[in-house]
Order: sequence, then structure tokens, then C-alpha cells
Amino acid sequence: MKRSICEIAMVVGLVLGVFAGDAAAWGPRAQQAIAAASIQLVRKSVPSAFKTDLVNYEEDILRGALMGPGALQAFVPLNSEREALAAVGSEIQLMREVKLSGIGSYACYRMGIISALVADLVLPYGMAWSKHEAELQARIESDIDKAVDSYRFDPAGRRRQFIRDPEEYFARRRGFYEEDKKMIADDYARGEGFGGFLAKGGEAYFGRAIEAVTDAWYTMLRTEEDFGDSAPTQVVLSRYFLSEVAYLLNQKRNIYQADKAYEHFAAANPGLMNLYEEVGDLYYAYGTEAAKERGVREWRIAFSHAGPHRESVASKLANHYRRVGEAKFEHAFGPTSREEDLREAREAIQTALEFEPSRQALAQLLNDVNVAIAEREERRQLAVDIVAAAEKVMKEADRLRMDGKFSDAIRRYNDAVGLFGNVSDEFDEQNNAAKNNVKQINLRIREVINTILDRASDKITEGEEMLEGHRWDDAAAAFQQAKEIVKDIPEGEAAYKMNKENVITEAERKLSQVEERKQRYEEDQRRRAAAAAAAQQAATQPQ
Repeated sequence: MKRSICEIAMVVGLVLGVFAGDAAAWGPRAQQAIAAASIQLVRKSVPSAFKTDLVNYEEDILRGALMGPGALQAFVPLNSEREALAAVGSEIQLMREVKLSGIGSYACYRMGIISALVADLVLPYGMAWSKHEAELQARIESDIDKAVDSYRFDPAGRRRQFIRDPEEYFARRRGFYEEDKKMIADDYARGEGFGGFLAKGGEAYFGRAIEAVTDAWYTMLRTEEDFGDSAPTQVVLSRYFLSEVAYLLNQKRNIYQADKAYEHFAAANPGLMNLYEEVGDLYYAYGTEAAKERGVREWRIAFSHAGPHRESVASKLANHYRRVGEAKFEHAFGPTSREEDLREAREAIQTALEFEPSRQALAQLLNDVNVAIAEREERRQLAVDIVAAAEKVMKEADRLRMDGKFSDAIRRYNDAVGLFGNVSDEFDEQNNAAKNNVKQINLRIREVINTILDRASDKITEGEEMLEGHRWDDAAAAFQQAKEIVKDIPEGEAAYKMNKENVITEAERKLSQVEERKQRYEEDQRRRAAAAAAAQQAATQPQ
């Protein structure tokens, strides 16, 4: 039973807006419709074609079909019909070989391209070899694309054919090819165009194209060995796997699968260093830092062998290390700079000069970096000297503290803090040392101030005891000493200002009590003396 090609190619309509490419006489809709119908047909013979349990590669097939035969010109010549037929044969043999490494997205993409080539070879003027034929081809393409949704295809149960000789195969499939070409050309010359032979013949050729594409894919996918098999050269295999890496990186953005394809490339490559350069280009262009490093590694492999490629590889390596060096150099002066930046910049630029020693710009850049390193070393030495001087002052303050010279100790501690404050954050070692020492100094200043406050408090307590013992002058002296002791706390120590003022206020309050209590005590003593004298006098009076 015939099926409408619209049914077979429903998936095609969903992706027409996604892909773009140049087909030949079959337009983009027709090429995808042929590919979509061929997928369904070949699966009757090879059920697992273009899919696994987890992945369906039909999208890659359709993408390749839209790219058209022109995508093969980087691998095979397509300047005549004989070359095009030879390309079908070589691509069949290539795909029969590489399928042993697994059929993935690129293999399916490549088979989509081959489907476009096969389909174009079936259709009269599908391949154009002159300006006149190209003009006619464009008109045929446009007309067929408008009609393709109405085409029906009946596989009619025909068995698949194994294509061993493309010339013989297409000769049988195109029995009236030349006569049909003449009729089509005459139709368009007379102005009848698509309304002539192609009005019905287009659908017939559409079916033949599907059958031919299906046979080609069947030949590629059949697992049994064939006496006609001719293994492709290692060079051809290497370029195939290189193209697979390119497709996986550029189209699929799948570096993991690209790495697996690279393993096949490396195993197949017979020592062509220019191919290592190309694969290096692909990884480097991928853009991630890891991919760039991988690209550099491939370039280095290519550079390690003599050949005409070496000059271009050297330039790429020099440019890479120059960019690295410039980035490190610029970063060295930014807010997130690292101590290693300038050293790494110099190493990168020196490496660049190894590949292009005569490039003056690199020599100048290296000089600029060396000047910056020298200036930085001067700043580092200054930071070292400042830390050493500040630590010396800090030790002096420690000695003053041990000698009980608290005011001088605090002053010298603060001098050391001021010195440490001159250490910039450019150098981690000195900056960390300065910060840690400042923390220690602040702790010691607090300890000294607490000692001062404790001593002042002890003096007040001592004065109170003397006050209770009526040792007025000694008590007053003790309270006065408490005031003098806290004077060692600098005015700048804001955190202890209230503690200092409290001690002074308490000492002054106690001082005012000394005179008051002294007067009360002396007044009391006088009253006691007077009372005692009166009592004595009364005792001596006669009764």
C-alpha cells in the first residue's frame, strides 16, 4: 500500500527551520523527505539503523542530507559524473570500514551527505556540469520542492541491492536517464517547465532516489564481509576521524565524544603531522581552557616533527603563549592579582620566543615583564624591611613592658602598628606577617592597659585600708598615685577611656573623703579629749 510522503516525512517538517545547507537538484524539502523515507525503508532490512537503545541519530542524517554533496568536496573530487560515481564507491567502502568503530552521530551525518549525493545522481540534472545545466538545475529544484509533499512512494517489496560497482549500479537504475534529460530540457526551453515530463516523472524519480539511497545505506550497514570490499587508506581514515572530531566539537559541542573519536584518529594517522595541527585547531577553537590546553598539546606534537607545517604551528604556539603571557601580565596589576602572575607571564613569553625567537614584539613584552618583576622585587624588599623594622620596635615595646614602663611600651607598640600599616597587600607573606603582628600588638596593649587598671585599683584599695587606719597622708598619696598610674593609658585608647575616667573619678572621690574623714576624726578626738578631761576633773572634785 502506498504511503503519502507527508506521513513518512512528518519529522522533516519539524526540523526544516533548524538546518540550512545547499542541496543540488533536490531542494531542501525533497532531500530531507528522501532521507526520512529511506530511513524507514532501510530499517526493514537493518532494524537498528541510525539508532541505539538510548540515542536516535535521525537528526544527524537529515542535517547531512541538507548539507548536500558539496560537503564531500574536502575529501573527494566532484568535478564530473565519473568522479561523483567514484565518490559513492569510496564513501561506501569508507563507511563499511569505520562502522567497525561504531556508528555515531558523525557517521550518520556523513551518511546523510552521501544520501544527497546518491539522490542527485539519480535525478536528471541532479548534478550540473555547465552554467546552462546549473541554471536548469535551480529551476528543477524549486519546482520539485513545491510538489514534493504530494509525492507518494511504494517500495513494492523490492529486495535491497548491495552496491559493489556504482557505475554499473547507476547504469541499471538510470536506463532512460539521457532521454529524460533531453525531454526535461525541452520542456523548460518551450516554457512548459515542470508541467511537462516532471509532472509525473518527478514522483517516479523521487521513488528511485529513495530506493538508491536505501541500497547505498544497506551496503554500508551490512555487517557481512564482501569480496568487493577495499579498505580505505590510513590517510583517508585519519581524515575521516579528524572530521568526526570537528563535527562533535563544532556541531554537537560534545568534547567527551570528540575525545573518543580522537583515539581512532590517533590510531589511524600514519604520521601526518599537519593533521595533528588541524585537530589542535579544532580543540583550541572549542574555547574552554581545558580544550585550549588540549589544542596546544596537539600543536606541540605537530611541531615536534619536521615538515612544511612547522612554521604555521610555531606561529600558533607563539600566539597562544603570547596571549597567556599578556593575560598574566595584565592580571598582575588587577585587584585579584597573585604573586605568581609576573613569573608565569615571563615563563609564557619566554616559551613564545622559543617558537618565534625573531618576533620583536615578544622581546619587547618580555622586557616589560622583566622591568615589572624588578620593580616588584624592590617593593617586596621594601615590605620585608618594613616588617623587620616594625618587629624590632615591637620587641623594644616588649622590653619596656617588662620594665614596667607601660606608657612608653604602649607608645612603641602603637609605633609598630603604624609601621605594619605601611605594608601593602601585594605580598601575601609580608602582608600576613603584618596582620598577625598587629593582632599580637593589640592583645599586648590590652594586657598592659588591664595591668595599669589593676594597679590603679590596687592603689585605691590600699588607700582605703590606710584611710581606715587613719593614715591620712598615706591614703591621700595612694589615691593620688592611682590617678597618676592611669595616665599611662594613652588618650587614643578609646576602648579604655571610660575605665580610665572611672578610676580617676573614684580616686578623686576618695581624695575628697580623706580631708573630710580626717576633720571628723580630729573633731571626734577633740570631743573625746574634752569629755575625758571633764570626767577627770569631776573625779577630782571633793564630794
